[in-house]
Amino acid sequence: MHDPVRIWYVAGQRLCNLACDYCVSIGDWAKSSRHDWKNPEDREVYERVVTWIGTRPYPVKVRLGTLGEPFASPLFLEKAAWLTRQSGVEHVELVSNAVLLPRRLPRLEAAANLGKLSLWLTWHDGQADLGRFIAAASFAQEAFGCFVVVNALLFEDNADAVARAGEAARAAGLRFNVDLGYDPTTATDPQDPSNTVPALKAGSALETLAGLGGNRALAETALIALTSCQGMPCRAGYDAVFIDIHGQAYRCSNYSAQERPALGSVLTDGFELPLRPDRWAPCAAAGGCGNKEDFLNLQIAAPLRPETVPSLGWTDA
Repeated sequence: MHDPVRIWYVAGQRLCNLACDYCVSIGDWAKSSRHDWKNPEDREVYERVVTWIGTRPYPVKVRLGTLGEPFASPLFLEKAAWLTRQSGVEHVELVSNAVLLPRRLPRLEAAANLGKLSLWLTWHDGQADLGRFIAAASFAQEAFGCFVVVNALLFEDNADAVARAGEAARAAGLRFNVDLGYDPTTATDPQDPSNTVPALKAGSALETLAGLGGNRALAETALIALTSCQGMPCRAGYDAVFIDIHGQAYRCSNYSAQERPALGSVLTDGFELPLRPDRWAPCAAAGGCGNKEDFLNLQIAAPLRPETVPSLGWTDA
């Protein structure tokens, strides 16, 4: 049997209840304050892709992403709940701002296997009250047994806020992660990654991140990956794939963004992933990995990527 396949799928669900100015959902991938799905066919694609994921003949680990806030969409949650009940699905990870968890999780309990639900919860300072955010994260972990990670984004001017989030998470018995925040409006400059990672302008970002409880080795790997991965050995395409909002499968999200050849369309009847037999192969995409789901597949990140944790982003086994 093949190793479990890690699938990162970004669906076309767009409705979001927050308005963060650093949101990575921009341009054609923009979130919305009004519309759940931009086009009716986006909902059909979502349902077909999730059905395909849930019926694989091998075990899968899934990060089910959206362009907006997943807990704002009943239709999205209905199909995500179905996915948690499929025998071959080891876990389903949702990326959320946690605000709606107290209202939505009790309604999901009857339809979902919440023990398989993994929640990557990012606190957005100025958009969500920290106390309510931590209470919602604790509710998910304690009441329903969800695997919960509290995440904070470090920018050049918010170390104090990240520190408060870390203290509150640890006091509540929650896992805590710090990621470098990105400016999604700028192009990556291999000579000066601070254009994309504003925290680097402070000159001591890695020390600050480590002091706040972040994983410095992970942040260092992120910066290496961000500048250029071309030629680096990577396991994406062996036991990790990315599926875009149109149902196209790629080795990783950077292959999608750089319009590298797709592995095929999940929407094609009878489609099977042409997974590579060899674990490592050089990256052929221009640019660098800007997402943890991608750069944790690099060989240089192998010591950081646990095999048994129900999350595509958490590194502490």
